[in-house]
Amino acid sequence: MPQATAESASAQYRKSIVIDATAPILVNDEDWPKWHKGGVTCAFATVTATRGGASMPNVITSMAGWLAKIRKHPDRLQLVTSVADLERAKREGKLGVVFHFQNGTPIEYDLNLLELYHRVGVRAIQLTYNVKNQIGDGCLERTNSGLSDLGIAAVKEMNRLGILVDLSHTGEQTTLDAMEASAKPCVFTHANAKAICDHPRNINDKQLKKLADVGGVTGLNGFPPFVKANTPAPTLEDLLDHCDYIARKIGIDHIGLGIDYFHAPEADYQKRLVSGEWKTGDYPPPPWNYPRGIDDASLLPAIAPAMAKRGYSDSDIEKVVGGNYLRVMRAVWQV
Repeated sequence: MPQATAESASAQYRKSIVIDATAPILVNDEDWPKWHKGGVTCAFATVTATRGGASMPNVITSMAGWLAKIRKHPDRLQLVTSVADLERAKREGKLGVVFHFQNGTPIEYDLNLLELYHRVGVRAIQLTYNVKNQIGDGCLERTNSGLSDLGIAAVKEMNRLGILVDLSHTGEQTTLDAMEASAKPCVFTHANAKAICDHPRNINDKQLKKLADVGGVTGLNGFPPFVKANTPAPTLEDLLDHCDYIARKIGIDHIGLGIDYFHAPEADYQKRLVSGEWKTGDYPPPPWNYPRGIDDASLLPAIAPAMAKRGYSDSDIEKVVGGNYLRVMRAVWQV
Protein backbone atom coordinates (compact mmCIF):
# COMPACT_ATOMS: atom_id res chain seq x y z
CA MET A 1 0.00 0.00 0.00
CA PRO A 2 1.37 3.47 -0.83
CA GLN A 3 2.18 5.81 2.03
CA ALA A 4 -0.63 8.19 2.87
CA THR A 5 -0.21 11.92 2.56
CA ALA A 6 -1.33 14.28 5.32
CA GLU A 7 -4.29 15.27 3.14
CA SER A 8 -5.33 11.72 2.23
CA ALA A 9 -4.92 10.59 5.83
CA SER A 10 -7.16 13.36 7.13
CA ALA A 11 -9.75 12.53 4.47
CA GLN A 12 -9.54 8.85 5.44
CA TYR A 13 -10.17 9.72 9.09
CA ARG A 14 -13.25 11.75 8.19
CA LYS A 15 -14.83 8.96 6.15
CA SER A 16 -13.86 6.12 8.52
CA ILE A 17 -15.81 4.67 11.40
CA VAL A 18 -13.73 5.97 14.32
CA ILE A 19 -13.85 4.05 17.60
CA ASP A 20 -12.34 5.06 20.94
CA ALA A 21 -12.67 1.91 23.00
CA THR A 22 -12.17 3.50 26.42
CA ALA A 23 -13.72 6.80 27.52
CA PRO A 24 -14.23 6.95 31.31
CA ILE A 25 -15.10 10.68 31.37
CA LEU A 26 -17.52 10.46 28.46
CA VAL A 27 -20.40 10.74 30.93
CA ASN A 28 -19.53 14.35 31.79
CA ASP A 29 -21.57 16.97 29.97
CA GLU A 30 -18.46 19.13 29.55
CA ASP A 31 -16.50 16.23 28.03
CA TRP A 32 -18.64 14.08 25.71
CA PRO A 33 -19.03 16.88 23.10
CA LYS A 34 -15.25 16.69 22.58
CA TRP A 35 -15.59 13.20 21.10
CA HIS A 36 -18.39 14.42 18.87
CA LYS A 37 -16.28 17.38 17.73
CA GLY A 38 -13.34 15.05 17.12
CA GLY A 39 -15.31 13.03 14.57
CA VAL A 40 -15.51 9.91 16.75
CA THR A 41 -18.25 7.52 15.65
CA CYS A 42 -18.35 5.43 18.79
CA ALA A 43 -16.85 5.59 22.29
CA PHE A 44 -16.97 3.04 25.08
CA ALA A 45 -18.55 4.63 28.16
CA THR A 46 -17.25 3.27 31.46
CA VAL A 47 -20.31 2.44 33.56
CA THR A 48 -18.31 0.76 36.35
CA ALA A 49 -14.67 0.49 37.30
CA THR A 50 -13.45 0.85 40.88
CA ARG A 51 -14.57 -1.26 43.83
CA GLY A 52 -16.75 1.51 45.21
CA GLY A 53 -18.76 1.82 42.01
CA ALA A 54 -18.86 -1.81 40.96
CA SER A 55 -21.96 -2.97 42.80
CA MET A 56 -24.97 -3.98 40.74
CA PRO A 57 -27.16 -1.06 42.01
CA ASN A 58 -24.46 1.46 41.07
CA VAL A 59 -24.06 -0.09 37.63
CA ILE A 60 -27.80 0.05 36.95
CA THR A 61 -27.95 3.66 38.15
CA SER A 62 -25.03 4.58 35.87
CA MET A 63 -26.67 3.03 32.82
CA ALA A 64 -30.02 4.63 33.63
CA GLY A 65 -28.30 8.00 33.74
CA TRP A 66 -26.78 7.35 30.34
CA LEU A 67 -30.13 6.41 28.84
CA ALA A 68 -31.59 9.69 30.09
CA LYS A 69 -28.64 11.61 28.60
CA ILE A 70 -29.06 9.93 25.23
CA ARG A 71 -32.78 10.67 25.29
CA LYS A 72 -31.97 14.33 26.03
CA HIS A 73 -29.58 14.62 23.05
CA PRO A 74 -31.15 12.44 20.30
CA ASP A 75 -29.52 14.54 17.58
CA ARG A 76 -25.98 13.88 18.81
CA LEU A 77 -25.96 10.70 20.91
CA GLN A 78 -27.01 7.11 20.20
CA LEU A 79 -26.80 3.92 22.23
CA VAL A 80 -24.84 1.28 20.32
CA THR A 81 -25.72 -2.38 20.89
CA SER A 82 -25.05 -3.68 17.36
CA VAL A 83 -22.91 -3.03 14.33
CA ALA A 84 -26.02 -1.67 12.60
CA ASP A 85 -26.32 0.94 15.37
CA LEU A 86 -22.68 1.87 14.84
CA GLU A 87 -23.14 2.26 11.09
CA ARG A 88 -26.25 4.34 11.67
CA ALA A 89 -24.36 6.64 14.05
CA LYS A 90 -21.77 7.23 11.32
CA ARG A 91 -24.41 7.99 8.68
CA GLU A 92 -26.25 10.41 10.96
CA GLY A 93 -23.19 12.13 12.40
CA LYS A 94 -23.92 11.02 15.95
CA LEU A 95 -21.63 9.83 18.72
CA GLY A 96 -22.40 6.19 19.47
CA VAL A 97 -22.15 5.08 23.10
CA VAL A 98 -21.22 1.53 24.12
CA PHE A 99 -21.82 0.47 27.74
CA HIS A 100 -18.50 -0.86 29.04
CA PHE A 101 -17.68 -2.46 32.40
CA GLN A 102 -14.09 -1.81 33.45
CA ASN A 103 -14.45 -4.46 36.14
CA GLY A 104 -16.08 -7.89 36.21
CA THR A 105 -17.11 -7.51 39.86
CA PRO A 106 -20.79 -6.69 39.03
CA ILE A 107 -21.17 -10.21 37.63
CA GLU A 108 -20.93 -11.28 41.29
CA TYR A 109 -21.23 -15.08 41.48
CA ASP A 110 -24.30 -15.27 39.28
CA LEU A 111 -23.65 -15.70 35.55
CA ASN A 112 -27.34 -15.10 34.88
CA LEU A 113 -26.60 -11.43 35.52
CA LEU A 114 -24.61 -11.37 32.29
CA GLU A 115 -27.79 -11.85 30.28
CA LEU A 116 -29.49 -9.10 32.25
CA TYR A 117 -26.61 -6.71 31.57
CA HIS A 118 -26.58 -7.66 27.91
CA ARG A 119 -30.32 -6.99 27.58
CA VAL A 120 -29.89 -3.46 28.95
CA GLY A 121 -27.06 -2.71 26.54
CA VAL A 122 -23.70 -3.86 27.91
CA ARG A 123 -21.46 -4.95 25.06
CA ALA A 124 -17.96 -5.03 26.61
CA ILE A 125 -16.79 -6.29 30.01
CA GLN A 126 -13.26 -5.98 31.36
CA LEU A 127 -12.50 -8.95 33.59
CA THR A 128 -10.62 -7.18 36.41
CA TYR A 129 -9.54 -3.70 37.43
CA ASN A 130 -5.90 -3.97 38.61
CA VAL A 131 -6.68 -6.13 41.66
CA LYS A 132 -8.04 -9.61 42.23
CA ASN A 133 -11.76 -10.30 41.98
CA GLN A 134 -13.87 -13.45 41.67
CA ILE A 135 -12.82 -13.84 38.02
CA GLY A 136 -9.04 -13.62 38.28
CA ASP A 137 -5.99 -11.58 39.19
CA GLY A 138 -5.50 -7.96 38.19
CA CYS A 139 -2.26 -6.64 36.75
CA LEU A 140 -1.19 -4.95 40.01
CA GLU A 141 -1.56 -8.07 42.17
CA ARG A 142 1.62 -9.61 43.60
CA THR A 143 0.32 -13.00 42.41
CA ASN A 144 -0.29 -14.16 38.85
CA SER A 145 -2.81 -16.91 39.49
CA GLY A 146 -4.84 -16.81 36.31
CA LEU A 147 -8.52 -17.15 35.48
CA SER A 148 -10.82 -18.76 38.05
CA ASP A 149 -13.27 -21.53 37.20
CA LEU A 150 -16.03 -18.94 37.47
CA GLY A 151 -14.02 -16.72 35.13
CA ILE A 152 -13.80 -19.46 32.52
CA ALA A 153 -17.56 -19.93 32.68
CA ALA A 154 -18.06 -16.15 32.47
CA VAL A 155 -15.94 -15.89 29.32
CA LYS A 156 -17.93 -18.66 27.67
CA GLU A 157 -21.23 -17.00 28.62
CA MET A 158 -19.98 -13.67 27.27
CA ASN A 159 -19.18 -15.46 24.01
CA ARG A 160 -22.70 -16.90 23.89
CA LEU A 161 -24.37 -13.56 24.51
CA GLY A 162 -22.13 -11.44 22.32
CA ILE A 163 -20.16 -9.39 24.87
CA LEU A 164 -16.57 -8.35 24.14
CA VAL A 165 -14.06 -9.88 26.56
CA ASP A 166 -11.77 -7.01 27.60
CA LEU A 167 -8.42 -7.95 29.17
CA SER A 168 -7.14 -4.49 30.11
CA HIS A 169 -6.00 -3.99 33.74
CA THR A 170 -5.87 -7.79 34.02
CA GLY A 171 -3.02 -10.03 35.19
CA GLU A 172 -0.85 -11.69 32.57
CA GLN A 173 -1.86 -15.30 33.26
CA THR A 174 -5.53 -14.33 33.55
CA THR A 175 -5.35 -12.71 30.09
CA LEU A 176 -3.65 -15.75 28.58
CA ASP A 177 -6.18 -18.11 30.18
CA ALA A 178 -9.08 -15.97 28.94
CA MET A 179 -7.80 -15.92 25.38
CA GLU A 180 -7.42 -19.69 25.53
CA ALA A 181 -10.94 -20.15 26.91
CA SER A 182 -12.67 -17.75 24.52
CA ALA A 183 -14.14 -18.95 21.24
CA LYS A 184 -14.31 -15.33 20.02
CA PRO A 185 -11.63 -12.65 19.61
CA CYS A 186 -10.68 -10.88 22.85
CA VAL A 187 -9.47 -7.29 23.17
CA PHE A 188 -7.33 -5.12 25.37
CA THR A 189 -9.46 -2.01 24.95
CA HIS A 190 -6.64 0.21 26.24
CA ALA A 191 -3.14 -1.22 26.66
CA ASN A 192 0.25 -0.32 25.19
CA ALA A 193 3.43 -2.32 24.57
CA LYS A 194 5.47 -3.16 27.66
CA ALA A 195 8.61 -3.31 25.52
CA ILE A 196 8.27 0.42 24.85
CA CYS A 197 7.08 1.45 28.33
CA ASP A 198 7.69 -1.08 31.11
CA HIS A 199 4.56 -0.52 33.18
CA PRO A 200 2.36 -3.22 34.76
CA ARG A 201 -0.63 -1.88 32.82
CA ASN A 202 1.05 -2.57 29.49
CA ILE A 203 1.26 -5.96 27.79
CA ASN A 204 4.25 -8.07 26.87
CA ASP A 205 5.19 -9.85 23.66
CA LYS A 206 3.70 -13.16 24.81
CA GLN A 207 0.33 -11.49 25.35
CA LEU A 208 0.59 -9.66 22.03
CA LYS A 209 1.33 -12.87 20.15
CA LYS A 210 -1.62 -14.67 21.76
CA LEU A 211 -3.84 -11.67 20.97
CA ALA A 212 -2.89 -11.93 17.29
CA ASP A 213 -3.51 -15.68 17.35
CA VAL A 214 -7.12 -15.13 18.50
CA GLY A 215 -7.73 -12.27 16.08
CA GLY A 216 -7.99 -9.57 18.74
CA VAL A 217 -7.09 -5.89 19.04
CA THR A 218 -5.30 -3.70 21.56
CA GLY A 219 -6.17 -0.01 21.85
CA LEU A 220 -3.42 2.61 22.03
CA ASN A 221 -3.69 4.17 25.51
CA GLY A 222 -2.83 7.84 26.10
CA PHE A 223 -2.71 7.82 29.93
CA PRO A 224 0.73 9.43 30.45
CA PRO A 225 2.55 6.85 32.64
CA PHE A 226 1.54 4.09 30.21
CA VAL A 227 3.00 5.96 27.23
CA LYS A 228 6.54 6.88 28.27
CA ALA A 229 8.36 6.33 31.55
CA ASN A 230 9.34 9.34 33.65
CA THR A 231 7.65 11.73 31.25
CA PRO A 232 4.70 13.67 32.71
CA ALA A 233 3.81 15.12 29.29
CA PRO A 234 4.32 12.58 26.48
CA THR A 235 3.70 13.44 22.84
CA LEU A 236 1.62 11.91 20.08
CA GLU A 237 4.92 10.68 18.64
CA ASP A 238 5.61 8.80 21.87
CA LEU A 239 2.22 7.11 21.59
CA LEU A 240 2.85 6.17 17.97
CA ASP A 241 6.08 4.45 19.05
CA HIS A 242 3.75 1.84 20.57
CA CYS A 243 1.81 1.61 17.31
CA ASP A 244 5.03 1.02 15.37
CA TYR A 245 6.22 -1.66 17.78
CA ILE A 246 2.94 -3.57 17.85
CA ALA A 247 2.63 -3.37 14.06
CA ARG A 248 6.11 -4.86 13.68
CA LYS A 249 5.40 -7.60 16.21
CA ILE A 250 1.89 -8.77 15.26
CA GLY A 251 0.68 -6.64 12.36
CA ILE A 252 -1.48 -3.60 11.75
CA ASP A 253 -4.68 -5.67 11.96
CA HIS A 254 -4.44 -5.82 15.77
CA ILE A 255 -4.20 -2.13 16.71
CA GLY A 256 -6.99 0.28 17.62
CA LEU A 257 -7.62 3.30 19.82
CA GLY A 258 -8.48 3.24 23.52
CA ILE A 259 -7.15 6.63 24.57
CA ASP A 260 -8.60 6.53 28.09
CA TYR A 261 -9.02 10.28 28.60
CA PHE A 262 -9.48 10.82 32.31
CA HIS A 263 -9.34 13.55 34.93
CA ALA A 264 -10.13 13.38 38.63
CA PRO A 265 -9.86 15.54 41.73
CA GLU A 266 -7.19 14.82 44.30
CA ALA A 267 -9.79 13.32 46.67
CA ASP A 268 -10.75 10.70 44.08
CA TYR A 269 -7.09 9.90 43.48
CA GLN A 270 -6.51 9.38 47.20
CA LYS A 271 -9.58 7.13 47.43
CA ARG A 272 -8.16 4.89 44.70
CA LEU A 273 -4.86 4.67 46.56
CA VAL A 274 -6.61 3.72 49.80
CA SER A 275 -8.61 1.00 48.01
CA GLY A 276 -5.37 -0.53 46.72
CA GLU A 277 -6.52 -0.34 43.11
CA TRP A 278 -3.90 2.30 42.35
CA LYS A 279 -0.33 2.53 43.66
CA THR A 280 1.68 5.73 43.80
CA GLY A 281 4.59 4.23 41.88
CA ASP A 282 2.34 3.26 38.98
CA TYR A 283 -0.21 6.09 39.06
CA PRO A 284 1.20 9.59 39.64
CA PRO A 285 -1.12 12.22 41.10
CA PRO A 286 -3.24 14.45 38.87
CA PRO A 287 -3.33 16.48 36.74
CA TRP A 288 -2.49 14.16 33.85
CA ASN A 289 -1.23 15.52 30.56
CA TYR A 290 -2.35 13.46 27.59
CA PRO A 291 -0.06 13.19 24.56
CA ARG A 292 0.64 16.61 23.09
CA GLY A 293 -1.19 16.84 19.79
CA ILE A 294 -4.19 14.86 21.03
CA ASP A 295 -4.56 16.60 24.40
CA ASP A 296 -8.28 15.91 24.43
CA ALA A 297 -10.77 13.98 22.29
CA SER A 298 -11.59 16.93 20.06
CA LEU A 299 -8.04 16.68 18.66
CA LEU A 300 -8.10 12.98 17.77
CA PRO A 301 -8.11 13.69 13.99
CA ALA A 302 -4.42 14.62 14.40
CA ILE A 303 -3.62 10.90 14.68
CA ALA A 304 -4.19 10.35 10.97
CA PRO A 305 -1.61 12.78 9.47
CA ALA A 306 0.86 11.80 12.21
CA MET A 307 0.54 8.17 11.11
CA ALA A 308 0.97 9.19 7.47
CA LYS A 309 4.22 10.93 8.39
CA ARG A 310 5.48 7.61 9.76
CA GLY A 311 4.78 5.77 6.53
CA TYR A 312 1.38 4.24 7.17
CA SER A 313 -1.07 3.88 4.29
CA ASP A 314 -4.64 5.14 4.19
CA SER A 315 -5.77 1.54 4.65
CA ASP A 316 -3.58 1.18 7.75
CA ILE A 317 -5.06 4.36 9.20
CA GLU A 318 -8.62 3.20 8.55
CA LYS A 319 -7.89 -0.03 10.43
CA VAL A 320 -6.31 1.64 13.47
CA VAL A 321 -8.87 4.41 13.94
CA GLY A 322 -11.77 1.96 13.92
CA GLY A 323 -11.72 -0.74 11.27
CA ASN A 324 -9.99 -3.36 13.40
CA TYR A 325 -12.40 -2.92 16.29
CA LEU A 326 -15.29 -3.01 13.85
CA ARG A 327 -14.08 -6.39 12.58
CA VAL A 328 -14.00 -7.78 16.12
CA MET A 329 -17.42 -6.34 16.92
CA ARG A 330 -18.85 -8.11 13.89
CA ALA A 331 -17.34 -11.38 15.06
CA VAL A 332 -18.50 -11.05 18.69
CA TRP A 333 -21.75 -9.10 18.66
CA GLN A 334 -23.48 -10.80 15.75
CA VAL A 335 -24.21 -14.11 17.45
